[in-house]
Amino acid sequence: MEDNSCQENQTGPGPDFLISQLTNQSEKIPFDFYPGPDYPSSPVGKKSLNIGILYGGISDQKVGMDHYVHQVLLSMKRMAPEHRYVLIDHRRVGGPFRDQFEQVILDLPGPPVRISRWNLQIVPRILSQFDVFFSPGLYGPARIPIGVASVMVVHDLVRSLYPHFFAFNPVQKLLDRLAYPAMLRRYDHILTVSESTRKDLMRLYKVPPEKITVTYHGADETFRPIPEPSKLEGFLRSYKIDQPFILFLGTLEPRKNISSLLTAFAGIKARIPHRLVLVGQKGWKVAPIFQEIERLGLQDRLQWTGYVPDADRVLFYNTAAFLVLPSWYEGFGMPLVEAMQSGCPVIASNTSAMPEVVGEAGILVDPGNPEQLAQAMLRLALETDLGKRLRQAGLDQAKKFSWETTARKTLGVFEQVMEKRV
Repeated sequence: MEDNSCQENQTGPGPDFLISQLTNQSEKIPFDFYPGPDYPSSPVGKKSLNIGILYGGISDQKVGMDHYVHQVLLSMKRMAPEHRYVLIDHRRVGGPFRDQFEQVILDLPGPPVRISRWNLQIVPRILSQFDVFFSPGLYGPARIPIGVASVMVVHDLVRSLYPHFFAFNPVQKLLDRLAYPAMLRRYDHILTVSESTRKDLMRLYKVPPEKITVTYHGADETFRPIPEPSKLEGFLRSYKIDQPFILFLGTLEPRKNISSLLTAFAGIKARIPHRLVLVGQKGWKVAPIFQEIERLGLQDRLQWTGYVPDADRVLFYNTAAFLVLPSWYEGFGMPLVEAMQSGCPVIASNTSAMPEVVGEAGILVDPGNPEQLAQAMLRLALETDLGKRLRQAGLDQAKKFSWETTARKTLGVFEQVMEKRV
């Protein structure tokens, strides 16, 4: 995670000053180059590409967008090792992931709005050395040098569709209003992680359909059924779980609609033996969630674990009765694939990308209807045959998603945008 010195000023200067600062080109910023491993020769008749990858906003956490970036880059490097994959970053730190790639380190400019100015002002200065520029995170530079092919990823449009889920500072508002639409116009091609987001891009930003390609997420091979009772029993003891349990996995924040889950569980807890286990770190506006737990009297039937590593997540999926993801919106919904691939039945909302991911392999509910959610949870808790059927259906559905497929389609888009520039 970035330290506080790299965060935007929450009170912030006014929009006019921000615009002038974001377009200022006068400041000189030093940079260093860190060579990665040697690259093999290109196959006969195939061009080796120099690919610059914006990595400055990516953390080491194995969740959401950050996890997507790591998995896609590693898969592309395995599938097409003849290309050069260069990470563009402002952090002078190593690590198991970064050390597998070449890196260009561009220092942050001075205050104010350091991260935004780095993206919009500093990064474009070195992009002319690349054949393809890949922006896989939330924001990237809006100016791309002539002759450089450009591809960006749109993970979701939750900030546009549900702005009340966020506390925007002046810089974020300016970027959303000016920089992000400029990126959508100027980049050669856009990747989305669901058909739902593709349609939203076309509807909200009038992006031509031929400019968008859907590349779904995958799930690591570590997410699988674990037929080792002693290991699973030891895991449950380590978390002091001695009852069957219903699982929620995700950041505790308003978008995840945890209040509906709590209301639904409170309505059926007297009819089932299950506990409710919330797995995930605290997000913003988390206090009302814990207040609701107390108001509904769920303290004795609910457990919150905080963030857990992948090694524990797969064990939670393997020991849970089922997973519930009642979010108002998901750009993809990675826990759904992880759960299904691990043999865990799922209940999800019938909105955004979740119906695409679940297909016919789970139960879909209206996120605004806690009673409907409660009935779905009651069915899965009591109907053994339903759980078995959804478990097998989920295993089959999860086979449709893989990081190799995501990487292959992404590489195909790189080649496509390069051909158009020849």
